[in-house]
Amino acid sequence: MIESVLVVDDDLIALSLCEFAIKNSNFSKQVQTAKNGREALEIFFNLEESKDENLVIPTLIFLDLNMPIMDGWDFLKAYLQKFATKYPETKVCILSSTIDPEDFVKAGKYKIVLEFISKPLTMEILHELKKSSQLKKYFEN
Repeated sequence: MIESVLVVDDDLIALSLCEFAIKNSNFSKQVQTAKNGREALEIFFNLEESKDENLVIPTLIFLDLNMPIMDGWDFLKAYLQKFATKYPETKVCILSSTIDPEDFVKAGKYKIVLEFISKPLTMEILHELKKSSQLKKYFEN
């Protein structure tokens, strides 16, 4: 099981549904949430500055693209510049309702992006993610 995931989405219902699916599929022990990219970056800044050894670095980030304040693309750029080398195990799954083909192409250019998932996040999708080459090590008994 993954120790911690971060879900970044401005839709509070989507956040609740993601948290429910993640917890009920035994995908992660902890679910952190952020309502935009800036809040998500703050989580990583806090990890850096904190002396609390109990804080857990998210292994996986479920990232919406279309959000106010800081969208998913801007978060991804900032994360790659500031944190990707410090937390090489952390990966991203784009979780979006976009149908823009350019978004799919753009996401494929980022090595940190494992999957592009169409909303909503379901327990079935999480079950399939458990089998992915990058994540299966967390679910082997």
